[in-house]
Amino acid sequence: MRRGRLLTAAAVAAVTFAPRRAFTQALTPLRVTAVPNDDVTPFLYAQQSGLFRRAGLDVSIVQATSGAAIAAAVVSGSYDIGLISMMASITGHVRGLPFVMIAPSLMYLSSDPAQLLLVLKDSPFKSVRDLAGKIVSCSSIRDVSWISTRASADQNGIDSESIKFVELPMAAVPAALEQRRIDAGSIVNPTLDEALATGHFRSIGQPFDAVAKRWMIAAWCTKSDFVTKNRDAVDRFATVMRTATLYANTHHAETAPLLAAFTGIEPAHVLAMKRVTCGEYLDPRDIQPAIDAAAKYKIIDKSFPAQELISPYALKPR
Repeated sequence: MRRGRLLTAAAVAAVTFAPRRAFTQALTPLRVTAVPNDDVTPFLYAQQSGLFRRAGLDVSIVQATSGAAIAAAVVSGSYDIGLISMMASITGHVRGLPFVMIAPSLMYLSSDPAQLLLVLKDSPFKSVRDLAGKIVSCSSIRDVSWISTRASADQNGIDSESIKFVELPMAAVPAALEQRRIDAGSIVNPTLDEALATGHFRSIGQPFDAVAKRWMIAAWCTKSDFVTKNRDAVDRFATVMRTATLYANTHHAETAPLLAAFTGIEPAHVLAMKRVTCGEYLDPRDIQPAIDAAAKYKIIDKSFPAQELISPYALKPR
């Protein structure tokens, strides 16, 4: 996995004005890695606010490029905890990789989507029904954007196998559309809002709806034996993440500087863009739709109970 910027608690705190309180107790170190997207915001807030340190944790984070790379790094022991995409978790589980979810992260909510299928503003395509035989981008073949676009096509009466999928980083989708190298592309924030702000593109649907109206896209994961050996630290991490998520979900303006510093996005753009929602608890009902969709589209041989992905020690709804 390509190493990104190491962002320690001190580095995150530098973007705020509040003085840091000194802690003299021995802290438990945790090495964490994540892709620099909005769903890392609760973590950044937990660092900046001192929540981790007050819980006796010394946590650092390194940027990564993909959920699959993070999963490999966590399993190898390069990092203790990673923010892993749902498909990487599902496929890793069926291959016997020894990691489990310890805290929820990015949720997809149909009522407030942060993912859309875009076309050029002057495109003749009105909906996914028009994409039979067309070229559509996804971040990776067999990832959630690929699965959801196929599911949306099938549910709307066209054969999803007729769609010609090409892999593109989401940041490259707007240019590919303008150059007419692709006909449509599925993207999320911050690229989504940046593209829509130009006035050059429009949406033709919410493909993630075809998986479920509500489902989890990513979660914080670690190895099962790491949980066994570090139960107390993992419990404290999960508890802090829930507290931080409750804050970050409802304080977008206050957390915008943290996300801007971590991602390199202009603070003004972060303030203007649609922000994501992260889950409070690991609920199997939020995970099962992705597992079932992965089985339907042959990413895995068969479905399995979502509870198998969740650490038995994860926080339960109160």
